[in-house]
Amino acid sequence: MKKLLLLVILLSAGNLMFSQSKGKMIPVTTDSKTGLSTYNQAMKYYDDVNLKEAVGSFSKALSQDPDFFMVNYQLAFYFLLNRAGDNFKKFSDAAINCKYKLSDGEELLRGALLKLKEGSTDVTDVGKKLMEIYPNDPNSYNNMVYFQTLSGDSTGVVETLNKAIKIAPGKASFYNQLGYAYLTLEQTDKAQECFDKYIRLDPKNPNVYDSKGDFYMYIKDYYNAYQSYMNAYSMDPSFSHDKAEIAKHMYEQTEGKKLEIITI
Repeated sequence: MKKLLLLVILLSAGNLMFSQSKGKMIPVTTDSKTGLSTYNQAMKYYDDVNLKEAVGSFSKALSQDPDFFMVNYQLAFYFLLNRAGDNFKKFSDAAINCKYKLSDGEELLRGALLKLKEGSTDVTDVGKKLMEIYPNDPNSYNNMVYFQTLSGDSTGVVETLNKAIKIAPGKASFYNQLGYAYLTLEQTDKAQECFDKYIRLDPKNPNVYDSKGDFYMYIKDYYNAYQSYMNAYSMDPSFSHDKAEIAKHMYEQTEGKKLEIITI
């Protein structure tokens, strides 16, 4: 997630350490100013659901600082949520064994990884502590959503995201996540409101139209799903083409007629 950083230079064991201002944001510790910049760009890509660029930027940040805790932590959770166990082990081990003196927030996150490696699926206690210590940092809420997703607590995810929106009402990605959370609870009217808000807040991001396409697919409105997916595809060819083809097939199968192809 893109953050405005107050860089505090700390002398630690001969290394220059860069960190966010304590008490407002979860401090991000590294000895590479360039690595910190790359990390923040990666988090922006992650926020925009541009996952290929996000993972590539995280990897670049690690080349600039191989012991960068938050990069290893983010990659560990990315692969955990995508059920890639070997990669989760690789990056969680790297994060857990980080040699830097970590901030209180980072130590909490390290503890969450340790519990997960021990077989626990409930680390929401860590999320609660993060939100208590860093109540104005959107990333506190994002981490809680990670943890609640792992434990299958969709109602909790909705509650967390509604709290997050109160402290960051202009953060588009929260509405995207909330829209999907409402879909898991079969609250389609609220989901639609969230996806529409997501589009209004970030209209140049192709993912907003991909998400709205997913909403239309959920309610079986295949025509509008196709149009929305193709809108995303027209903005970025790495988005939504296969989904558009599925929507087109479903439309023609259910309606018994051809769907007019939009030329890009």
